[in-house]
Amino acid sequence: MQAEGVKEADYRISKRKEHLVLDEEVLAVIGVMEEIIESEETKWLQDLLKEVRYGRKDVTIQIDSPVARTKYYQTKERFVNKVYECCIYKGYVSYEDILKNDIG
Repeated sequence: MQAEGVKEADYRISKRKEHLVLDEEVLAVIGVMEEIIESEETKWLQDLLKEVRYGRKDVTIQIDSPVARTKYYQTKERFVNKVYECCIYKGYVSYEDILKNDIG
């Protein structure tokens, strides 16, 4: 029996089929990602971030993107950092998790 608030989904990662359990913590982070995307005022940037969020391959996103390769990776990195910052603010990340982050 599944716990309340837990969802399961099958995903294709490369050529493998993966079964993932989406618990409340994972769904909370996905919610943060959605809030960030919705708060973005630039339409093409919203679309780009949605593609990143849905796990589309970087190369494919770049082909469809109106920005250069380096700008794409800078934007993606800023998005990931913003998700992390929001998760810290909301208390989803522990102090120990922050210390474990690799600096170099």
